[in-house]
Amino acid sequence: MSSQNLIRLNKFIANSGICNRREADNYISDGRVTVNNKIINKLGSKVSLKDSIRFDGREVFPVKMKYLVLNKPKGFHCISQKANNKTIFSLLSSIDEIKGIVSLDFLKENYLGLIILSNDVKFMNQINLKRKSIKQIFHLKLDKNFLKKDLELIMNFEEKFKLKIKSISYVDRAERNEIGVELFLDSIKHLEKLFLELNYKIISCDRVLFSCLTKKDLTRGQWRDLTKQEIINLQSF
Repeated sequence: MSSQNLIRLNKFIANSGICNRREADNYISDGRVTVNNKIINKLGSKVSLKDSIRFDGREVFPVKMKYLVLNKPKGFHCISQKANNKTIFSLLSSIDEIKGIVSLDFLKENYLGLIILSNDVKFMNQINLKRKSIKQIFHLKLDKNFLKKDLELIMNFEEKFKLKIKSISYVDRAERNEIGVELFLDSIKHLEKLFLELNYKIISCDRVLFSCLTKKDLTRGQWRDLTKQEIINLQSF
């Protein structure tokens, strides 16, 4: 293999965002890094981008992992290939490399609120597998006033639509067609079907909380990097 296709092992690890090169050298010396399932502790070793590199047993990729939360505005699609339409990925223009970054779920064009984005497939799969245990809060606007009797009746359909409602109430200082719902679910489609069962249509949906994440200090259309603690919290459910 041509030496032009090789990269120093410490640079490979540093490019992944785990640490800097000096720290990578320490990890290599300590025997915490493997290349194709073999411990490599020689400093200055070179590897190919096709090699399987692991640090403490976890596979490392030569691209820095990005973990973002976005406050989605209305009118933006969540599918990057959507032709001739605005997508949430156009809001990430300040990121040097957005290749591989995907959305955790797909809020409709007219839906708003928190969305997690990342290029770490394993991280996203971990969250998706345990979504039913993650608390979410939505601010919903319905096509008509929500009847008080339905506040209690709606609980009868939890099992049918695969969700668990923790609380539901009218939004303060708002019309009676606006409600807040705190619940656990694995798909927003189930929430839509639940309200359709009671003859209501959701015309606006704003996710204001997802697990430990809120919209605090995050205006519409803005995004930020998740903190290390937030990433840990999202993986710990």
